[in-house]
Amino acid sequence: MRRVSARISILEAAERRFAEDGIEAVSLRQIAAESGQRNTSAVAYHFGTRAALVGALYEHRMAPINARRLEFLDAHPDAGVATYVRALVEPLAETLTDAEKAGRPSWYLRFLAEAMRYPEYDPASVAVALERPEASSIRALISGLQTATAPLRLPPGVFAERMRLLALLVITSLADRERHPGTGVGTETLIAAGAAILADGPTSTHKE
Repeated sequence: MRRVSARISILEAAERRFAEDGIEAVSLRQIAAESGQRNTSAVAYHFGTRAALVGALYEHRMAPINARRLEFLDAHPDAGVATYVRALVEPLAETLTDAEKAGRPSWYLRFLAEAMRYPEYDPASVAVALERPEASSIRALISGLQTATAPLRLPPGVFAERMRLLALLVITSLADRERHPGTGVGTETLIAAGAAILADGPTSTHKE
Protein backbone atom coordinates (compact mmCIF):
# COMPACT_ATOMS: atom_id res chain seq x y z
CA MET A 1 0.00 0.00 0.00
CA ARG A 2 1.33 3.42 -0.96
CA ARG A 3 2.38 5.56 2.01
CA VAL A 4 2.36 9.30 1.47
CA SER A 5 3.32 12.22 3.65
CA ALA A 6 0.75 14.50 5.23
CA ARG A 7 1.81 17.24 2.82
CA ILE A 8 1.20 15.10 -0.28
CA SER A 9 -2.10 13.83 1.13
CA ILE A 10 -3.24 17.42 1.58
CA LEU A 11 -2.14 18.38 -1.94
CA GLU A 12 -4.03 15.45 -3.46
CA ALA A 13 -7.18 16.21 -1.47
CA ALA A 14 -6.96 19.90 -2.37
CA GLU A 15 -6.52 19.14 -6.06
CA ARG A 16 -9.60 16.93 -6.06
CA ARG A 17 -11.82 19.35 -4.14
CA PHE A 18 -10.60 22.44 -6.01
CA ALA A 19 -11.23 20.67 -9.34
CA GLU A 20 -14.71 19.50 -8.41
CA ASP A 21 -16.03 22.42 -6.34
CA GLY A 22 -13.85 25.46 -7.11
CA ILE A 23 -10.91 26.95 -5.28
CA GLU A 24 -12.91 29.28 -3.06
CA ALA A 25 -15.83 26.93 -2.39
CA VAL A 26 -13.89 24.54 -0.14
CA SER A 27 -12.60 25.41 3.32
CA LEU A 28 -9.07 24.53 4.38
CA ARG A 29 -10.57 22.53 7.25
CA GLN A 30 -12.56 20.43 4.77
CA ILE A 31 -9.39 19.73 2.82
CA ALA A 32 -7.56 18.71 6.00
CA ALA A 33 -10.37 16.35 6.98
CA GLU A 34 -10.61 14.80 3.52
CA SER A 35 -6.85 14.22 3.45
CA GLY A 36 -7.15 12.17 6.64
CA GLN A 37 -5.50 14.68 8.96
CA ARG A 38 -6.77 14.61 12.53
CA ASN A 39 -5.66 18.19 13.04
CA THR A 40 -8.08 20.41 11.13
CA SER A 41 -5.43 23.14 11.06
CA ALA A 42 -3.00 20.89 9.16
CA VAL A 43 -3.34 22.85 5.90
CA ALA A 44 -2.46 26.11 7.62
CA TYR A 45 0.47 24.39 9.33
CA HIS A 46 1.94 22.98 6.11
CA PHE A 47 1.06 25.75 3.65
CA GLY A 48 -0.11 28.83 5.51
CA THR A 49 -2.71 30.29 3.16
CA ARG A 50 -5.07 29.16 0.43
CA ALA A 51 -3.00 31.03 -2.18
CA ALA A 52 0.15 29.28 -0.96
CA LEU A 53 -1.63 25.92 -1.20
CA VAL A 54 -2.63 26.69 -4.80
CA GLY A 55 0.98 27.61 -5.59
CA ALA A 56 2.32 24.45 -3.95
CA LEU A 57 -0.11 22.30 -5.92
CA TYR A 58 0.96 23.98 -9.15
CA GLU A 59 4.60 23.35 -8.28
CA HIS A 60 3.90 19.72 -7.33
CA ARG A 61 2.27 18.85 -10.65
CA MET A 62 4.18 21.14 -13.01
CA ALA A 63 7.69 19.89 -12.20
CA PRO A 64 7.38 16.64 -14.22
CA ILE A 65 5.36 18.38 -16.95
CA ASN A 66 8.06 21.04 -17.18
CA ALA A 67 10.74 18.36 -17.59
CA ARG A 68 8.81 16.70 -20.43
CA ARG A 69 8.27 20.01 -22.18
CA LEU A 70 11.93 21.02 -21.90
CA GLU A 71 12.96 17.66 -23.38
CA PHE A 72 10.61 18.25 -26.31
CA LEU A 73 11.89 21.78 -26.87
CA ASP A 74 15.51 20.61 -26.77
CA ALA A 75 14.67 18.11 -29.51
CA HIS A 76 12.99 20.78 -31.66
CA PRO A 77 15.19 23.90 -31.76
CA ASP A 78 14.11 26.80 -33.96
CA ALA A 79 10.58 25.39 -34.15
CA GLY A 80 7.59 26.97 -35.85
CA VAL A 81 4.37 28.12 -34.22
CA ALA A 82 2.58 24.75 -34.47
CA THR A 83 5.50 22.89 -32.90
CA TYR A 84 5.65 25.31 -29.97
CA VAL A 85 1.91 24.89 -29.46
CA ARG A 86 2.43 21.11 -29.54
CA ALA A 87 5.04 21.54 -26.80
CA LEU A 88 2.41 23.33 -24.74
CA VAL A 89 -0.40 20.85 -25.34
CA GLU A 90 1.13 17.38 -25.43
CA PRO A 91 2.74 17.26 -21.96
CA LEU A 92 -0.58 18.34 -20.43
CA ALA A 93 -2.59 15.86 -22.52
CA GLU A 94 -0.17 13.11 -21.50
CA THR A 95 -1.18 13.57 -17.86
CA LEU A 96 -4.62 12.30 -18.89
CA THR A 97 -3.30 9.26 -20.75
CA ASP A 98 -0.88 8.49 -17.92
CA ALA A 99 -3.74 8.51 -15.41
CA GLU A 100 -5.87 6.33 -17.68
CA LYS A 101 -3.08 3.78 -18.12
CA ALA A 102 -2.53 3.70 -14.36
CA GLY A 103 -6.24 3.23 -13.74
CA ARG A 104 -6.53 6.29 -11.54
CA PRO A 105 -8.63 9.45 -11.81
CA SER A 106 -7.16 12.79 -12.80
CA TRP A 107 -8.08 16.25 -11.51
CA TYR A 108 -5.13 18.45 -12.45
CA LEU A 109 -6.52 19.96 -15.67
CA ARG A 110 -9.79 20.86 -13.96
CA PHE A 111 -7.78 22.39 -11.14
CA LEU A 112 -5.88 24.52 -13.68
CA ALA A 113 -9.17 25.63 -15.24
CA GLU A 114 -10.43 26.68 -11.81
CA ALA A 115 -7.12 28.42 -11.07
CA MET A 116 -7.59 30.61 -14.14
CA ARG A 117 -10.80 31.90 -12.54
CA TYR A 118 -9.24 32.36 -9.11
CA PRO A 119 -9.23 36.07 -8.06
CA GLU A 120 -5.50 35.94 -7.40
CA TYR A 121 -4.89 34.80 -11.00
CA ASP A 122 -4.09 38.27 -12.32
CA PRO A 123 -1.24 39.69 -14.43
CA ALA A 124 0.94 40.30 -11.38
CA SER A 125 0.50 36.82 -9.93
CA VAL A 126 0.98 35.22 -13.34
CA ALA A 127 4.26 37.11 -13.74
CA VAL A 128 5.41 35.79 -10.37
CA ALA A 129 4.33 32.24 -11.26
CA LEU A 130 6.34 32.38 -14.49
CA GLU A 131 9.49 32.99 -12.46
CA ARG A 132 9.13 29.65 -10.69
CA PRO A 133 11.74 27.02 -11.65
CA GLU A 134 9.00 24.63 -12.79
CA ALA A 135 7.76 27.27 -15.26
CA SER A 136 11.05 27.43 -17.17
CA SER A 137 9.54 25.60 -20.14
CA ILE A 138 6.70 28.13 -20.32
CA ARG A 139 9.24 30.96 -20.42
CA ALA A 140 11.04 29.14 -23.22
CA LEU A 141 7.75 28.63 -25.06
CA ILE A 142 6.83 32.30 -24.84
CA SER A 143 10.26 33.33 -26.08
CA GLY A 144 10.10 30.82 -28.92
CA LEU A 145 6.64 31.91 -29.97
CA GLN A 146 7.71 35.55 -29.94
CA THR A 147 10.50 34.63 -32.36
CA ALA A 148 8.28 32.41 -34.51
CA THR A 149 5.61 35.11 -34.84
CA ALA A 150 8.06 37.98 -35.37
CA PRO A 151 7.36 38.13 -39.15
CA LEU A 152 3.71 38.89 -38.31
CA ARG A 153 4.76 42.07 -36.48
CA LEU A 154 2.21 41.53 -33.73
CA PRO A 155 2.04 44.44 -31.28
CA PRO A 156 2.99 43.31 -27.75
CA GLY A 157 -0.58 43.76 -26.57
CA VAL A 158 -1.94 41.58 -29.37
CA PHE A 159 0.62 38.86 -28.67
CA ALA A 160 -0.26 38.89 -24.97
CA GLU A 161 -3.99 38.68 -25.74
CA ARG A 162 -3.46 35.73 -28.04
CA MET A 163 -1.32 33.93 -25.50
CA ARG A 164 -4.13 34.32 -22.96
CA LEU A 165 -6.62 32.96 -25.50
CA LEU A 166 -4.29 30.06 -26.26
CA ALA A 167 -3.95 29.20 -22.57
CA LEU A 168 -7.71 29.41 -22.08
CA LEU A 169 -8.41 27.20 -25.10
CA VAL A 170 -5.90 24.54 -24.11
CA ILE A 171 -6.72 24.36 -20.40
CA THR A 172 -10.51 24.42 -20.73
CA SER A 173 -10.50 21.89 -23.59
CA LEU A 174 -8.28 19.45 -21.71
CA ALA A 175 -10.28 20.00 -18.52
CA ASP A 176 -13.42 18.96 -20.42
CA ARG A 177 -11.65 15.80 -21.60
CA GLU A 178 -10.60 15.08 -18.04
CA ARG A 179 -14.16 15.60 -16.79
CA HIS A 180 -15.64 13.35 -19.50
CA PRO A 181 -13.01 10.77 -20.52
CA GLY A 182 -13.21 9.63 -24.11
CA THR A 183 -14.90 12.81 -25.31
CA GLY A 184 -13.90 16.34 -26.21
CA VAL A 185 -11.46 17.96 -28.61
CA GLY A 186 -8.65 15.69 -29.80
CA THR A 187 -5.03 16.64 -29.23
CA GLU A 188 -4.24 17.24 -32.92
CA THR A 189 -7.33 19.40 -33.39
CA LEU A 190 -6.43 21.37 -30.28
CA ILE A 191 -2.89 21.96 -31.53
CA ALA A 192 -4.16 23.15 -34.92
CA ALA A 193 -6.68 25.49 -33.32
CA GLY A 194 -4.07 26.85 -30.93
CA ALA A 195 -1.62 27.50 -33.74
CA ALA A 196 -4.33 29.33 -35.70
CA ILE A 197 -4.78 31.78 -32.82
CA LEU A 198 -1.18 32.90 -33.22
CA ALA A 199 -0.63 32.45 -36.95
CA ASP A 200 -2.45 35.48 -38.37
CA GLY A 201 -1.30 39.07 -38.43
CA PRO A 202 -2.90 41.80 -36.29
CA THR A 203 -6.44 42.79 -37.14
CA SER A 204 -7.01 46.21 -38.63
CA THR A 205 -9.41 47.13 -35.81
CA HIS A 206 -6.87 46.61 -33.02
CA LYS A 207 -5.70 49.78 -31.33
CA GLU A 208 -2.14 49.70 -30.06
